[in-house]
This record gives sequence, C-alpha cells and structure tokens, in this order.
Amino acid sequence: MELSLLDIVNLLKRRLKYILLSTILFLSIFYIYSKFYISPTYTSAVKMYVDTDYSTTAAAINDLAYAQRVVVTYINILRTNKFFQSVSKECGLNYSSGQLSSMTTIQVVNSTEIFQISVTTSSAKDSYTIIQAIQKVAPEVIQSVKPNAEIGIVDPGVLPYGPSGPDRKRYTLVGAFLGMVLSVIAIFLIEIINDKVNSQNDLMKKYDVPVLGSIPNFSSSNWKKFLISNNIPFINKFLRVKKPVNKTNTKFIINESYKSIRANLRFVLRKEGCKKIIMNSPIPNDGKSTTSINMAISLAQTGARVLLLDCDLRRGILHQFFNLKRVPGITDILTGITNDKATIINTSIENLHLLTMGSVPPNPSELLGSVQMEELIDRLDKIYDYVIIDTPPVNAVSDVLNLIKLADGVILIVKEGVTSYTNISEAINKYKLSGANILGFIINAVSIESTNKSKYYKYVKKDSKNG
Repeated sequence: MELSLLDIVNLLKRRLKYILLSTILFLSIFYIYSKFYISPTYTSAVKMYVDTDYSTTAAAINDLAYAQRVVVTYINILRTNKFFQSVSKECGLNYSSGQLSSMTTIQVVNSTEIFQISVTTSSAKDSYTIIQAIQKVAPEVIQSVKPNAEIGIVDPGVLPYGPSGPDRKRYTLVGAFLGMVLSVIAIFLIEIINDKVNSQNDLMKKYDVPVLGSIPNFSSSNWKKFLISNNIPFINKFLRVKKPVNKTNTKFIINESYKSIRANLRFVLRKEGCKKIIMNSPIPNDGKSTTSINMAISLAQTGARVLLLDCDLRRGILHQFFNLKRVPGITDILTGITNDKATIINTSIENLHLLTMGSVPPNPSELLGSVQMEELIDRLDKIYDYVIIDTPPVNAVSDVLNLIKLADGVILIVKEGVTSYTNISEAINKYKLSGANILGFIINAVSIESTNKSKYYKYVKKDSKNG
C-alpha cells in the first residue's frame, strides 16, 4: 500500500486521539513506575586534580597539557580491580570490588587536569563512606604505580542531603516519547494490513466505479432514527418512533447526503421511463435496507412515483421500518396467491409505495429468476418512475444475480471500517460476469468530525437567512 505525504498527514490527523491517548498512557506508566517502583539512589562525589609546579608561562602551558594527558592515565589506574579491592577493605562495607566498580563513575571535568569520582548507592551513608575511602585510597594507589604523582583534593565528598535519582522527569519524557512512537508505528502497521474501506478517495483509487455519495455515521440504538422521513412531522406518528437524538445540523447532513446521492444518480442513470435500480451490498449489515428506504423516500420527495421492492426473499425487513405485515408480498404474487393491486401498499409518504417480501419461499433464487418475476417487473415499469429493489448480499447468496437482466443498474453499498476490499472485489467480479451495470458506490457510516457538522449547519442557517 502506497501512502503519499498528504495521506500520511491525513491518517495521523484521523488517529490523533489514539496517539494522544497512547502518549498520556505511557507517560503516566513511566512516571508511576519511577515514583513508586524504583528505589531512590544517593550520590557522593570527590574532585581531584593533578598537581604540577608552574615556574614559567611556557612551562605552565606545557605542564597543563601534560597534566591533562596524564589524568586519563590516572583514571585508568583507578578503574582497576586492585583499586576497588583496596576501597572495599578501607570502607569496611559488605561490597565486592565488582559491585564497587559498577557503583563508581570516574570522568574528566571539562577537559582540565581535574577529574571527578562519583559513587551512587541506595544508601546515603554508604555512598558517603565509600567516597571517603576513595579519597584516601586513590592517591595511594596512583602513587604506588607512579611514585612522583602529585594528587590533590579540590572538592571533598560530603554526605548526600537528598536522593540523586531516579530522574522522574527523564523517565516521564521517555515514556511520552515511547508512547507516541509506538502508537504511530501501530497506526501505520494497521493501515498497511487493513483491508477495510476507510475513505472515499481510497475506494475510488482501487475501482473504476464512481462514488455516488456517503452517509455519515451517527451512533444510535434505534435504526429508525436514520430515516430521513423523520423530518416530516406526520410521518413520525405513523412510524411510531421518537425524533432523532441529534440536533438540526445532524438531520441536515443526513438529508443533504441523500439529496447529493439522488442528484448523482440522475447523472449516471440517464434514461427515459422507469428506472429500476438494485440496491445491494457484498456482505450483511452494511446498512443496505436503511439506505434503500432513504433513497426511495428522497426520490419520492421530488414528486416521482416510487416503488420500494423487497426482493430479499430470505430475510426481508422493509416491512419492519413501516410497522407493516410481511404477508402478502412479492412471493405471494409470483405464486399466484394474490395480485399486484391487492398487495402493493400506499405508504403515508406521498408518492412512495411498498411491496413487501411476502411468505418465505423454499426456492427464493428460482422465484427471482422466474418468468413471473420478469412479468411483474414489466408491469411495474409501466406504472412507476423508479423501482428501488432491495436484495440480499451478493457474496452471501446469488439471488440478486437473477435480477440483473431486469434492472437498469446496481448500486453497491459498503460500510466504512467494516466492508473489506476483498468482499468488494468478489462482488464486482460476480456483477461483471452477470453483465451488470454498476452505477456506483454508496459508503455508509462515514466518520465526520464535529467541526464539519458545524460548518454544514452554519451554512444552511446562513443560506436560509439570505433566502
């Protein structure tokens, strides 16, 4: 998967909250760990210098350079096992020479002839005792190797007045940085291996199929709240649902989404007479039926005569949206139990009619591919401007393929973050083999930032005032 710089920036913006959460989490963990789980340490230090006799300015310069070179030799002498064995005996504490070596740091001070010896332990008293022993033993050990060495004390060791570690600020910053880096790496790894639909642009790049529009994602426990007919007062009572919990700006975005899809549909399906459109999805739970109803309502609001046809003869649910009975329906017409006129329902939405699925048949695929089904579509063609056909997911069952030759085109409904590109490719291949005219995609449950919702709402309010 190739990501441009703009894709990377947009990805990080979309996942910014996860980056911040990870950063705060790791920052907190490292701070708590350093405060409660790392024992405090205490450091005592002594500064020593190499003493030479400066008789002239030139000699002083030479002696200083010599002392700076010699100090490195002295430090290496003090890093020997012999030195730490002597310190261990002198201090009288229960530390081995190896332990003392790991506790001790010896370094040159600012490229001078002065060097510092630091001892860090978990006890202030032990650090002080050890540094006192070092102050005494260091000159003796150096002089045992180099008898003419002159070593002086610049700053003697003192008892530590407080802990020198751990450095909680550093731990906290390291934790924050680690949390940020790990979250960014995780985001990119997930993005690379993610096979789900995540944006309109990505979908358009992968397939030579237009995107007719996208439907925003608004959390709700009641799917009836997504019907755009909820904005028509007398429909609320008929559907027996409460008004959407979202405010006017939310309703506006949903309405405008379907209006946009309706307008785009007219561009991709330019023909005279009845327009028969199959609404389908690759897999279940992509919001196909809800989208079918809202598309039918949106078309009916233009004054066109619209029939909503439930051709999911296995699990049709369109009747539930309108609180109607499933029987009689399409299957009852196809089997000759009833006729069109007695079965088609005039809904309380002006210009919108509904034909439910009817009785559950043992052979749904055969019924949809039957001569009776073809004759039914021909009759409906003469009555309606639009026939919206809700069908079962093509990757689950092949029922919809029997309707391809009867319709003018297929709209493929996918769900952001749920439908995979593998599912879509499989569905498109089946459509192409059946000779389907794929009109385009509708993307469901698209993420929209609250700032965007606010912009839409401000625009419509401004527009209504100007009007």
